[in-house]
Amino acid sequence: MNNTQKNILEILLTGDLAEIDHLAIALNRFFDDAGIDALVKNQVNLILEELYTNTANYGFQGITNGEVTITLSLIDGQLEMVYQDNGIAFNPLEIEDPDLLLGIEDRPIGGLGVFFVKALTDQVEYSHVGEFNQLKMQKKVY
Repeated sequence: MNNTQKNILEILLTGDLAEIDHLAIALNRFFDDAGIDALVKNQVNLILEELYTNTANYGFQGITNGEVTITLSLIDGQLEMVYQDNGIAFNPLEIEDPDLLLGIEDRPIGGLGVFFVKALTDQVEYSHVGEFNQLKMQKKVY
């Protein structure tokens, strides 16, 4: 007998910041249906909103047909997130972590979103596949 519980969600976005509401609604529905607690739901929402905002603001400069695909797979308490975009080739994992001991006025702008991605996942890896940036993230949810 196989008692594997599997839930999958795929979200397609164009890089328009107005779609963040669509992203949040889809994530809430997915996590509510899967019985995932609010803390994990909020963490994943933060991760994906940060990635999407960065893609929309920076990754699609000069690109007219932006495509973002977010796939979530929940299998036996392990969440796999795949974030893929056809933006400018960029590995966010190469960014240095911010120095959180510096005062806000002494810290350079940016970098916290990628820091959150790394801090709130158990594993994250980047690859460039064809025309697409791809981040694969793992997170134990229960």
